[in-house]
Amino acid sequence: MKLQEIKAKNIFDKALQLIINILIIYIIILLVIGLGKTIIGVKTLMNNDPIGDAFTGIVADILTFLVIIELFRNFIEYFKAHRFRLYNMMDPAIIIVVRELVVGLYKNGHFAWQELLGFSVLILSLGIVRTLAVHFSPTRSAKQIKAA
Repeated sequence: MKLQEIKAKNIFDKALQLIINILIIYIIILLVIGLGKTIIGVKTLMNNDPIGDAFTGIVADILTFLVIIELFRNFIEYFKAHRFRLYNMMDPAIIIVVRELVVGLYKNGHFAWQELLGFSVLILSLGIVRTLAVHFSPTRSAKQIKAA
C-alpha cells in the first residue's frame, strides 16, 4: 500500500468515527425527547377522556417507544460491528407486530380469525427466521470452525 492510500484511509476512518459519535449523541437526544413525550402522555389520564381510550394511547406510545429503542440499539450495534446482524433486526420486527396486535386489541377489543391467523403466521415466520439466523450466524460458524 502506498503512503497516500494509508493517509487517506486514516482520514476516512477518523471522519467516519466522528460522524458515528455525532449520530450516537443525536440518537440519545431523540430517545430523551421520546421519553419525555411518553411521560407527558400520562396527562391524558387526567383529562375527561374515557379511561380506556387514555390507556390505549399510553400503551401504544410505550410500545412504539420500545420499538424505537430496539431500532436505535441496532444502529449502535451496526456502528460498532460495521454490519447488521439479522437476528438483531428480527427483534424490532417482532415487537412491531406484537405492538400492532396489542394496540388493535385495545382499540377494537377483538380481531377476525383471519387477522389473528395472519398475525400468528407472521410472528411464527419472524421467530423461525430469527432462530435460523442465530443458529447459522457467521460468528457462530467461525467459533465452531476454531473449536474443531
